[in-house]
Amino acid sequence: MHIRPLRPGDAEQAFQLRVSAFSDATRAAYDADEIYVPDAHRLVAVDGDRVIGHLAVWPVEQAFLGAAVPMGAVSAFAIAHDQRGRGVGSNMLAAALDHMADVGLPVSTLYPSTPVPYHRWGWEFAGEHVRRRVPTRALLEIPAPAGPVTLRPYEAADLDALVEIRDRLALAEPGALVGGRRWLARALQPDPDEPDIAVVAVRDARAAGLLLAAKTASDTSIYGLHVREVFGEDRDIERALLRCVGQHHTVADATVLRSRPGDPLLYELASLTRPDPDSEHFMTRLVDVPAAIAARAWPPVPAQVELDITDDRRPGNGGRFVLEVGERSASLTPGGAGRAVIDVGALASLYTGFASAGGLARAGRLRAGPDAVAALTEVFTAPAPAMRDTY
Repeated sequence: MHIRPLRPGDAEQAFQLRVSAFSDATRAAYDADEIYVPDAHRLVAVDGDRVIGHLAVWPVEQAFLGAAVPMGAVSAFAIAHDQRGRGVGSNMLAAALDHMADVGLPVSTLYPSTPVPYHRWGWEFAGEHVRRRVPTRALLEIPAPAGPVTLRPYEAADLDALVEIRDRLALAEPGALVGGRRWLARALQPDPDEPDIAVVAVRDARAAGLLLAAKTASDTSIYGLHVREVFGEDRDIERALLRCVGQHHTVADATVLRSRPGDPLLYELASLTRPDPDSEHFMTRLVDVPAAIAARAWPPVPAQVELDITDDRRPGNGGRFVLEVGERSASLTPGGAGRAVIDVGALASLYTGFASAGGLARAGRLRAGPDAVAALTEVFTAPAPAMRDTY
């Protein structure tokens, strides 16, 4: 068994491995034209001619305080059922970390099917994906747009304008996925097995927003709706698109929307249903700690903290460093007395703003005096990180 980049001849085996791992089907029809992660960013474990493991790394960016940090989004990590327990997963994660370091992706984020193996390899809970279930009819409670907005079906020529809007909005949402042209193109690729509603809002003869919703099974109406994307260049555009969803209430009694903790929907929709929103957490790892520190934006708060970082899987990240935060930037250089001891996973949670320095200290993941905790709190405190996308 060895790990190597995916080759064209591996693609169908890798696809069937993903189907076997993540669906209730044994096999599925393979589509060679499927928009997916470029082959250069896909790893396979092979035993002879057989593909026994697959892991993909989407090369994207993630927003932190308005900066787009290069990020490797790990997905479709699958191992053949009869090959588990022989170290395939560990070898693939090690190879993925090496790959991300080699291609300049200092941060990695993933959604775990089970967190245990990722904890062992340095990923830690670092943000949230929120889903809100609402009565479809309730979306008509949202105020109507103040000005005219035209809606029409999506056309391929809309993609460039929509990507620009989506990425600009994402930069203002801590933790959001940025740089998603290939991502959005894949979401908009027609799938006859999953009929979607793809509607574009038009203003001044140009695309100004997108609604992408999938029909889902329902026990109480003809179908339900899952809104995968809804965004616009301003709130009026988003209101028009959400009210478009509301018009489906005669056939879809419930709608699930991808959301975030402080979604404007909370202020406009009085009948938001309970129980509280359903959510799952993503996990983040700092692949190259100094590069990750340099890549994100920082508050204008001068600070210096002497860190002692432990990273059992990537020793180059470990050791004593001095974190210096200046005017909207920071650096991490070797040296110092290591007055604040932290593991690389806890540092990832601190980096995204998901965990506070005080909370990590109480959990025993940060050992530092009051002054260092206060300094780390001041420079790392940020709005709650969330991501609308899943992968």
